[in-house]
Amino acid sequence: MKTSIFMPLALLACFVAAVCASVSAVAAEGDASSTPNLNLSSIVVQSEAEREELPGGFIYRRSRDGILGSTDIMDIPFTQFNLTEKSVNDYGDPSLPLNLVLVNDPSIRASVSSPMYSDFSIRGINANGNNVYLNRVPNLFAQFLTPPNHIIGSIDIMSGPNTVLYGSTTSVNGTNGYSAPNGIISIMSKRATVEPITRYTQTFSGRGSLGEYIDLGRRFGTGKEWGVRINAQHLEGDLAVPGMAKKERNVFVNLDHKGEKSETNVLAGYFDIDVTGGQRWFNLSNASTRLVNAPDSGRSFDYDGQEKIQHGYIITLNHDQKLSDDWGLFLNAGMTDRSGYKYDNQGGSLDFNGNTGIISASLLHMVEANKNKYAQFGIQGKIRTGELTNNLSLAYDWSWVKNYRTQTWGPAGSLSGSVFSGVARNGPLPIAGKANPIDFEITKSLTIADHLEYKKFGLIVSFQRRDNQYQSFNATTGQLIERSNHVAISPTFAITFKPLENLLLYASHSEGYTRARSVTGTQYANFGELIDPVKNEQNEIGAKYQFGDMITTLSLFSVDQASFRDEASDGRLYMRSDGKSEYKGVEWNINGKVLPKLNLSGGVLFLDAKRNKTANGTFDGMYVQGVAKWSGILASEFEIGDKNSVLGRIVYTGPSYVTDANKVKIPAWYSVDLGYKHEVEINHVPVKLSVMCFNLFDKDYWVGRAGSNVIGLSMPRTITFSAQVDFWTEEIRSSQSWIPWSLKHGTDPSTAASLPWSWRQPLWHWPWVSSSLP
Repeated sequence: MKTSIFMPLALLACFVAAVCASVSAVAAEGDASSTPNLNLSSIVVQSEAEREELPGGFIYRRSRDGILGSTDIMDIPFTQFNLTEKSVNDYGDPSLPLNLVLVNDPSIRASVSSPMYSDFSIRGINANGNNVYLNRVPNLFAQFLTPPNHIIGSIDIMSGPNTVLYGSTTSVNGTNGYSAPNGIISIMSKRATVEPITRYTQTFSGRGSLGEYIDLGRRFGTGKEWGVRINAQHLEGDLAVPGMAKKERNVFVNLDHKGEKSETNVLAGYFDIDVTGGQRWFNLSNASTRLVNAPDSGRSFDYDGQEKIQHGYIITLNHDQKLSDDWGLFLNAGMTDRSGYKYDNQGGSLDFNGNTGIISASLLHMVEANKNKYAQFGIQGKIRTGELTNNLSLAYDWSWVKNYRTQTWGPAGSLSGSVFSGVARNGPLPIAGKANPIDFEITKSLTIADHLEYKKFGLIVSFQRRDNQYQSFNATTGQLIERSNHVAISPTFAITFKPLENLLLYASHSEGYTRARSVTGTQYANFGELIDPVKNEQNEIGAKYQFGDMITTLSLFSVDQASFRDEASDGRLYMRSDGKSEYKGVEWNINGKVLPKLNLSGGVLFLDAKRNKTANGTFDGMYVQGVAKWSGILASEFEIGDKNSVLGRIVYTGPSYVTDANKVKIPAWYSVDLGYKHEVEINHVPVKLSVMCFNLFDKDYWVGRAGSNVIGLSMPRTITFSAQVDFWTEEIRSSQSWIPWSLKHGTDPSTAASLPWSWRQPLWHWPWVSSSLP
């Protein structure tokens, strides 16, 4: 069934590409006098003016910050990292999750590098694919699923609970159902550029993972106002750990249009992912008083039959309509429908005794599905009064999520072993039935924001009214377990001052909420009580400074994350929401070109994370599990001439406590990545060759997962190769190497431009023929 869906989509993508390219060629024949007076540079949706790269190419200077619109990094009163497509290509492994790229932001630390999970932390608070936005639409991904690297045009990362600026989000986010996100990961898909793109890329990674990628892009129409970008992937093979494998197929089509008064973008994609093995998580017992050394990271901890499969489709729609020079409307909408199953361990991790290294677990079979819809409508405008400018935004969001799941586990199937020998399966695999509804959530919000500008001062004031309705069900009986309906008001404030054009001083306050929670356990005396939503609250002060081709940011921040706790009173047990984890830190980052041939990106994070108001005060003052005080990242590129460059990256994470009572500590670790890029021309065809070695020194280390006793095991040394070939460039056209043999022998080449695109394809299918032609 999955193949029957995938093939028509792939054929449709190729058909769209051929039609669009033919229309482009025919349009080029048209009378120039009939072409409207359009500025070509303004036709491209992501023009250079909007997405200007900092020198070095790792970071974009501008971003789209929710309802605030396009903003320069030197005007944003928050810590912001805008990763470019180059950063994704240089530091991403197509066979592993996106968090391998996200760690280039000093605020972010990866919790594990397994292909089964996408978890990472933002300033010490855990997140995953559920917290990722695609084309301004939230909730399209999952803990197992992030956007594939090859469709990403940019990644804008804003540290802190600033969801007020980005609209509604749901609380259904994998393992963090009651935690508010502490950052924004906003991804924009690739769009067609002025220069046509006909690109084929082949990759090799791990022990035998081969990937093939097709990237086609064309702009067409009388003023190049239409654009289509098609990206397709087929990846299959063994990863770096024996027995661990991945198969991934997808196709995404991005269609955009830009007129004089409007911009529209539509992305539609189908994906099919199958991961065999991949277990790298261990749940450390609170009874542990020490932690054995990390085992060989090349050792498998998978059992025969362990697998995770997910497939489905994603659609997004963005439209911006200009009403006047100062006012406009915007629409962001999207949906996803995905399903799959997994054979894993109960809880997703292996129970682990840190004193002995002994492992145990119950086998799990889970069948799941998700349906998600989202829409945001808004208006933006400017009101000028003398030297005062009010940049106003008003938005209404509606988010609808329904999850289905059935799972089973038990003593019939279990795992046993140790970190020194691996695991063995005992008994048969469990079998679950079809997925049934487990929860349903509707979130509606109204957000108003005003960005005031007066001379060298700026002020952002934003409020959001969030109405959340949630229901959960017993997957077996269908019985209603929990119901909540709660309205929350959350603000965001920020003030900026620019004493110099290249210096920004700022202070900000932001809050983010998740859903309310009903007390469902009958052991609680307040059974049935509705507890207010969990809240993240951040205060931040900072400075941004640009010197030459470098931009640096220094920020001091504190984040309070509310949590639930048990409280005993008068011999009875109550659930309360006044628990708290406090994160206080300093972050410094730097980006740009430090020397004519040396590009740098990275920074350092100091984070003091402690717990407060725990049950009966037992763990008050203890450090939050899995959060290191010190961490840092430095990515670099040294350019050797115009065609060669050396890439390097070092990631460091200091020691962190794991258990509730802080009896066990994960040692500090570091990982070094090293790569090389080379550009060459073969028969006038540009080819980019690259090699990247992750974990160069093959270090074995434990990785903390923020806020829990779960720890991850590093991946072994992994080498990736890629070859990117661009078949349709200006140089190829001018060299006439693309002209078919029939045109070179009997047809005037000057007539080629008027022929349909399909008649003038390059002869890269038969390079030995092309090179032998006179």
